[in-house]
This record gives sequence, structure tokens and C-alpha cells, in this order.
Amino acid sequence: MEHYRQDDELLWRRFQRGDVEAFTQIVDKYSDVLYDYGVRFSKDSELIKDCIQDIFYVLWNRKENLSEVRSVKFYLMKSLRQKVIREIPKWAQSTPLEQIYDETNFQLNIEIEQESPISPEAQQKFLSYIASLAPRQKELLYLRFYQGLKQDKIAELMQLNRQSVYNLQRSALSALRKVVDYEAVVALMYSIIFLLFLNMYE
Repeated sequence: MEHYRQDDELLWRRFQRGDVEAFTQIVDKYSDVLYDYGVRFSKDSELIKDCIQDIFYVLWNRKENLSEVRSVKFYLMKSLRQKVIREIPKWAQSTPLEQIYDETNFQLNIEIEQESPISPEAQQKFLSYIASLAPRQKELLYLRFYQGLKQDKIAELMQLNRQSVYNLQRSALSALRKVVDYEAVVALMYSIIFLLFLNMYE
């Protein structure tokens, strides 16, 4: 992880100096990450693509005035979140209401592999529980366990204080322990989903 971060910091410094190749690497590396994050807020893929394109366009044109960043991914995800919110009024007149960004409708779709040792019944309980979570809990779990952001970064990104982030995570995962029985929890050890339990109090 440390080596990964240093690579990003080096890419960022090269990009700031006008290195086109470094900028292209940043775009290639994070375009999919940004799109995956954006479409969880909006069904309108064109809105999300437009926002991502604008972010990279502004980034290149302001490169000399940008400060150093420790996490390029976090910087870009935060920029996208803010950008989409600002774009709502511009798209509202031509886009169906249900497709426009809605912070209260974050989608967290989890796919369990067919060879998973989790029983079908336990899988259904788990997926039903995830679907019942509050939108902010879904976004928090996505940022924490899919994107690997720490609580302080999640708090900054979602504009919450760190205690609120901790409370949201703990309430979501504590309730999950009650929904999925012990046998299923043991099976989850062999699945990526078990990361939810391993990282619960980090």
C-alpha cells in the first residue's frame, strides 16, 4: 500500500510539471473507479461521464496551481462527488427525476460468487439486509470496504464527523451479525464479504 501511494505521489508530481504520460496514466487508472462510484448515485451514465470528463479537463488546465496530494484516488472521488452535486440543476430540466443524482439513494449491489460456501438462505438474508440499510450506511460500507478508505477520509468525503462515521459503521455491522447466523459467519471467512467483520472496529 505504501509503495502504491508513493507511485501515485510521483505520478501527481510529474503531472503537475506537465507530463502528458503521467496525466494519461492517472486518467486510465481512476476513470473506472470514478464511474463505479458515480453511477451508484445516478442512473444517468451520461451525467456521470460528463462530470468525470470535466474533472480531468479542469485538472489538466489547473495543474500548475494544484497542491500536493497524498491520495490521488481520494482527491478525485471527492471532486466527483462535489461536481455531480453542482451539476444537478443543469441536468434537472432534461433528465428524468429518477435518474438525477440523489445522495439519499446510494446503491450498494453485492454479487456473491456461485462457488461461495455461504448457503442460499444465508446469502438471501445477507443481501436483504444490505438492501435495507440507510443510503449513507451503504455509501460508507462501499467507501470503507470496496475503496479501502479510512474513517477520517470517509468523514471528509461524506462531510460527516468521524464519530458519526464510526456510529454508522458500527450500527450497520452489529445488526448484520444478528441477521446472519454463526454457521454463515464462519462460511463468510472464505469470502471477501468477511472483510466487513474483520475491519469492523478499525
